[in-house]
Amino acid sequence: MQDQVELIRRIERQYLRDQLGTLHLQMVDGMVIHLLFRRGPLRQEDIAQWIVTDKGAVARSLARLEEMGLVVRTVSDQCRREKQAALTPAGEQTASQIRQALQNWGQIRYQGFSPEERAQYESFLIRICENVQQYKQGGITIG
Repeated sequence: MQDQVELIRRIERQYLRDQLGTLHLQMVDGMVIHLLFRRGPLRQEDIAQWIVTDKGAVARSLARLEEMGLVVRTVSDQCRREKQAALTPAGEQTASQIRQALQNWGQIRYQGFSPEERAQYESFLIRICENVQQYKQGGITIG
């Protein structure tokens, strides 16, 4: 089973790298844009937590995205030492292209599945994700 999951993930990563490459984006850039599109303006620390990566990778991504005109960073109203990142109109257009690529991947992935099978698979993934997040936060121990 593990080999099948890894194969799916490798092909998915390659598909997404190819799709994001046409937009001149790296994987973390795509994740940041997609997150900001879904959640709205966020602090760098929050972005790092949501996409489960380090703050440095997020900072580099935000700098690239800001240079490309896809993201703007502003000083937070709550704390002047923090900056919030938000999508620009060009960033929102790019987010739409990323969402389309993700939808296309979903069509590839779910080819031949009934709506019930898709829903069951999604519910399993949600439960697995919750479990691994709890594990990462120390809420689940093994042994």
